[in-house]
Amino acid sequence: MGYSGFVVIARTSGTRLDELACIEDLFVAVTDDVRAGGWRIGFLGPIDDTSPDALAGELALETAAPAIALSVFDSDCAFATAVDPSGSAVEFYLNEEIVRDLVDDEDEFEPLNDQAVAGLLAWAGKAGLVASPDRLTVALEVRPGPGGDGVLEFVEALGITELPD
Repeated sequence: MGYSGFVVIARTSGTRLDELACIEDLFVAVTDDVRAGGWRIGFLGPIDDTSPDALAGELALETAAPAIALSVFDSDCAFATAVDPSGSAVEFYLNEEIVRDLVDDEDEFEPLNDQAVAGLLAWAGKAGLVASPDRLTVALEVRPGPGGDGVLEFVEALGITELPD
């Protein structure tokens, strides 16, 4: 069984993710990966009482910066929302093909990734990032992975880089 839980991506300018009220209130352990430019990636574990939409919106409001929340299922796929402080949001999947296979009723499945790249490029621009459209398209097709490798590939496609040595 792989990783299931939430992953958040936010620019916190030095504040640890578990010090943010919207995360601290969830009472979950946080693995905090610090990136260049004040960005952090947090693996939170399972959360029953929130959605990616709500969590991304709360993060964007609290940090006054664009944020992303992903709900990962068994390391295979994720439903995610990217939000900026003005409230503009982009919903997308990591590994949309697997999500399609998991939905019981094909009529209930809503494809998102055809429009997601343009929205994520706009989100990255508002975040002051230089995203790679080609890398982003590929990263949306990758599974999150048990170690989060697919999430990190997605983050790097957005232009969020590792801290320099």
